[in-house]
Amino acid sequence: MKQPPATASGRLEYLDLIRGVFILVMIEGHTLRAFLSPEVKASLLYQRQELIHNLTGPAFLFAAGAAFVYSSRSRWDEYRRWGPKLRGRITRWLVVLIAGYALQLAYSTLWRTLAESTHDQFAHLLSLNILQCIVYSLFLLQALMRVAPSWQWFYRVSVISAVGIALLTPLAWNYGQHASLWVAPFLNGRTLSIFPLFSYTGFALAGAAWGHLHLLARDHEREAAFLGRCAGYAAGLCVAGVLLAYLPLPELFSDLWYSSPVAFMVRLGIIGLVTVVARWLEPRLLPRFRWLAVVGEQSLLIYVIHLLVLYGSAFNPDTSLLKAFGVPLDFGPAVLVLLVFGAAMVALAVWWDRWRKGHARDAKGVWWTVAGYYSFRFFLG
Repeated sequence: MKQPPATASGRLEYLDLIRGVFILVMIEGHTLRAFLSPEVKASLLYQRQELIHNLTGPAFLFAAGAAFVYSSRSRWDEYRRWGPKLRGRITRWLVVLIAGYALQLAYSTLWRTLAESTHDQFAHLLSLNILQCIVYSLFLLQALMRVAPSWQWFYRVSVISAVGIALLTPLAWNYGQHASLWVAPFLNGRTLSIFPLFSYTGFALAGAAWGHLHLLARDHEREAAFLGRCAGYAAGLCVAGVLLAYLPLPELFSDLWYSSPVAFMVRLGIIGLVTVVARWLEPRLLPRFRWLAVVGEQSLLIYVIHLLVLYGSAFNPDTSLLKAFGVPLDFGPAVLVLLVFGAAMVALAVWWDRWRKGHARDAKGVWWTVAGYYSFRFFLG
């Protein structure tokens, strides 16, 4: 197979294709969930699309783990000691983490939120959504990279940790119900956390293991054989997970879709198949669907903007699509809003990508200005 080279940053664009597909799936899921009536959302068709929508978070985490390895492998020594490279990486992650929590503020500043929030509002602030889960997972990968003596050990610990997190998730969810408000959001999804570290960090660890093996296969010019084996293993995970779901399992494992290791197996198997297909098709898809890769590369921008526009936030509580249209909508109008909204997000990503490449210094200034302004609003107001 043709092997497109990674970019200078270590970027392999099939990951952008995956992100591009799943950010559009995320927009579709959020928009329909926000606007459709309860009767429509109770239909079988809607429930089937919810299953697809629930793969978006694991897909982003898997891609984040793989991208971590791609960007770090050639700079092993630089990223294992404090210096400009590691400082820049940590700074970017912290900005994303602040953005994640800022989207959950009850009021327009952190201090007012801490002073005036109700118990439920404070629990919402501490809950983990996808941005927080990705950043905490990346910090874990960075810690593993720091203590592992080699990439081979990093790979081994990543695999063992992913399996361990999957197996311990039912216990973490059970314990998390009784843990403090500060600890519970990291452990289980029965709080307001949508993406607790158990089991979602396991997908980032699995992505890191994939990234290591993939780069080894490329180094030895055995990528095609590697992808074939991965497709088989991924399909095996799916089949094994489905079969296990029909067995009488202990009550602790009864929540099959969320906390059971069976759910982790099935999701990881599906994401593995998607990853293999995306890598196989990358040389053919990129010439025709470059815009989709751009959308994936700008997925963070789209994620933040689409939440602000769709739901509003503490920074724009009275300006959002929900405020403008009201809910619920019939199926036809809801789909029309989705199509227009999705097209606008794609157009924004393509425009920003083109503009920043022609105005690199200005784009960096805009990025830091916006980050600095909202960080000031977040902490001080």
